Amino acid sequence: MPIARFSPFELLLLKSRKQADTAGLMLLAWVLASNGQFTEADRLRLDEVAATFSHGHALEPIFEIASGQALEAVQLAAEIMQKDCCGEQAYPFLRLAIQMAIADGKPTTANHHILRFLADLLGVSPPEFARLFNDVAGKTFENPDDPSRTGYWQAKEHHRHQQEQARQEQQRQQERHSRERHSRQEQSRQEQSRREQAHSGGSGGHRQEQRHHSSHQSPPGDRARRALIVLGLEPGASRSDIRKAYRRLAQTHHPDRFFAQGEAMTASASARFQRIKNAYEYLMQVS
Repeated sequence: MPIARFSPFELLLLKSRKQADTAGLMLLAWVLASNGQFTEADRLRLDEVAATFSHGHALEPIFEIASGQALEAVQLAAEIMQKDCCGEQAYPFLRLAIQMAIADGKPTTANHHILRFLADLLGVSPPEFARLFNDVAGKTFENPDDPSRTGYWQAKEHHRHQQEQARQEQQRQQERHSRERHSRQEQSRQEQSRREQAHSGGSGGHRQEQRHHSSHQSPPGDRARRALIVLGLEPGASRSDIRKAYRRLAQTHHPDRFFAQGEAMTASASARFQRIKNAYEYLMQVS
């Protein structure tokens, strides 16, 4: 004959100092879990409530069971709570359940159904629970939205669209801040390099650096040829041709056109645009 195995919640009840308190914590966690994943704020709320209960065990198993929406555990907790308190004796617990449901604002549809279930389970009539909800929340316990209405799903889609827009805006801000930080770092590095060069050998070292630099400069004609290649022009191009080529290439390779494609593409476009700009400025000086 196979040995019966206890569920995680049954094992928790065996360790409990007071099973009704453990059952109550289970149902309160169920209210929080109905909104999705537990947040850190949810954990803190239940921690504060648990400090007034006599359960004698860790809360992490409660969070895990509630997150898994274990209906057998919810049913067992409901049976224990039903035996322990009913009617006005259930008011303190229902007040806590209402506080959990409205912690982040308006109760969700799932919150409404769970609260009505708990009130009915503990023998509190709808009018009595409505008064209790008004005392705790300071507003009327209204009927939840009807998922069969077209407007219900339109509102959800609008909310989802707003969230997506907020996420994209946050991503754009992060990318912009990253580019600004990179630019500041590059400017700081160049400034540091200039300071080091200025102090590396005094005026004699500066003259030596100038001589070294001038010895490696390309002939003016060679630089002009490379600049023309960058702009896609032939030798002998007029200033008007140079301007037209620059405007065309600047529009094509401007970094702002690649912003939505990510930081790497924007950086690559920025490098191309800088080469185009340098070539244009040089040719306009020498032509």
